[in-house]
Amino acid sequence: MCGLASTSCGVCLRTLPFRRRRNWTRCWLNPSLVCQLDQVLAEPQEKPLSKVLQRGEDPVFDQLLTAFGSVAEHCLPSILRALFAWYERQMKPSDAMAASLTDSAKKTPENRGKGLFSGEPVETKEAETILQERRDLAVEFVFCLILIEVLKQLPFHPGHEQLVTYIENVAFKHFKYREGIQNDPNATNIHTVADLYAEVMGVLAQSRFQSVRKRFMTELKDLRAKEPNTHTTQSIISLLMGMKFFRVKMVPIEEFEASFQFMQECAQYFTEVKDKDIKHALAGLFVEILVPVAATVKNEVNVPCLKNFVESLYGSTLDMCTKSKHRLAIFPLVTCLLCVSQKTFFLQNWHYFLALCLSHLKNHRDPKISRVALESLYRLLWVYMIRIKCESNSATQSRLQSIVNSLFPKGSKAVVPRDTPLNIFVKIIQFIAQERLDFAMREIVFDLLSVGRPIKLILTPERMSIGLRAFLVVADSLQQKEGEPPMPRTSGVLPSGNTLRVKKTYLNKMLTEDTARSIGMSAYFPHVRRVFVDILRALDVQYGRPLMMTSTQNVNKEPDEMITGERKPRIDLFRTCVAAVPRLIPDAMTGSELVDLLSRLTLHMDEELRALAYQSLQTLVIDFPDWRHEVIAGFCQFLAREVLD
Repeated sequence: MCGLASTSCGVCLRTLPFRRRRNWTRCWLNPSLVCQLDQVLAEPQEKPLSKVLQRGEDPVFDQLLTAFGSVAEHCLPSILRALFAWYERQMKPSDAMAASLTDSAKKTPENRGKGLFSGEPVETKEAETILQERRDLAVEFVFCLILIEVLKQLPFHPGHEQLVTYIENVAFKHFKYREGIQNDPNATNIHTVADLYAEVMGVLAQSRFQSVRKRFMTELKDLRAKEPNTHTTQSIISLLMGMKFFRVKMVPIEEFEASFQFMQECAQYFTEVKDKDIKHALAGLFVEILVPVAATVKNEVNVPCLKNFVESLYGSTLDMCTKSKHRLAIFPLVTCLLCVSQKTFFLQNWHYFLALCLSHLKNHRDPKISRVALESLYRLLWVYMIRIKCESNSATQSRLQSIVNSLFPKGSKAVVPRDTPLNIFVKIIQFIAQERLDFAMREIVFDLLSVGRPIKLILTPERMSIGLRAFLVVADSLQQKEGEPPMPRTSGVLPSGNTLRVKKTYLNKMLTEDTARSIGMSAYFPHVRRVFVDILRALDVQYGRPLMMTSTQNVNKEPDEMITGERKPRIDLFRTCVAAVPRLIPDAMTGSELVDLLSRLTLHMDEELRALAYQSLQTLVIDFPDWRHEVIAGFCQFLAREVLD
């Protein structure tokens, strides 16, 4: 193909007559997709479709989707018509089966009206019906994946309202609530397909926003006109979830204003509706839409439509945060409203909500609200440090001190809240270091690492792991001149498997005194190196040598039974320390001592620790010629001494 937009004969697609272009598209489409469906049906029934079809699962299929996207720039209408024809042909067998099932069901009154996708109880569904349903869901899955890829080219093809309407009709059919679905053996796949259609609507709205908005508001109006009951409530919630991948266009300003006029309509409904579940679903929808806005917004906070949206919701939602039945759903919304507000509005209002977040970090009765409060805190802190650039020195110092004392209480061995991914705490320290490096290092990192205190036993493994990782992340960011860290996102992967995150690559270069001086960390680097060697030696004595596979006391013991309880967080810290080498070389430890430690860890009972030790040794050999001889000689001596025939 020529640039993925031509035939195999080298003839550019856009030069072909319409009929030949359509026939070529169909010939290419049918065999490829039927083959993919056959592969799905060959997999075990219990395997989710996402594990077979999602982006990243099959490189060849991924290339095919990318090719469709490239070709669509030149002949999108032809591809869509061929795709619709393929979709309708594939769905016809299930329509016939559904009709036959309905006819047979008429014999018993309790089954009357049930069809293939009715949410029929598991025990009454035949295996053949379940398999047919799985195939149909696979068709829907593939259909959505292609739409998501090709509709990115829709801005280059104005008009084509009939094609857009067709897509909307199919998508909104999947946003309808169906009772009994939780008992369906294909329930997970049904939910995944609904999410995929929501992603399709998100892509479609980028170029046909007014059409999608009109269809959504019409559907919502029809549901609001119905008698209020559980079914109506669930139907409205299902419809709202269909818009969760809608994204506000920041430019041009007309598109931005149109998006927030739509948001204002939804905000008006939020204010009027009394049903708690609908309010919570709307709050969740607002959060999904606002988090990407908060990550990029700058002068847009001054646009009247956004100001009005924030002011219309902030007061009532803040009041709702004081009620336990609303906290989980409304905390993230109040956070987002503050994050997209003007600087003066933020500084006038955030301190009260910040205090509310800090007060819920230790909520032992409800760990979920502790986690939500922490996530609210670190988004607010990002806005405060990165976008607003703090307040006066005394005010900033006071705010940061209250946050740090809540997260890392003085004299405590743990962090607050417990059982939280440590990367959240690392990011919080990184945000603070962006504007207040000295405070982040001396007041937080030094305290977490126990700098200046003797270390014989590892009593605070989580705190040490956070401190070490934060130091390395900040040093890496400064050395790579990355600038401001991005705002934390809600999710990195879409239902299609497309990723929103760019994988971060960290430096392997050894951090030296000269490098530390050049990035402004020379005042902290020697302290961290000194404490690093104490931590490594203490870990080796307690959790290195005693857990070697060559030790007779560990024979016939499984790693899972050995690395539990108190050992687990300490092994996690050990992994962090080993992964830091050779980026960070421990002070007052000879090269041969370090090589010996890493060599022994290649026979540790923990598989991940073994792999990290090998990686560190390999990096030293490949990237650091000065270490090469010492590493190879030391490793050979270790093998001769410890690994017996």
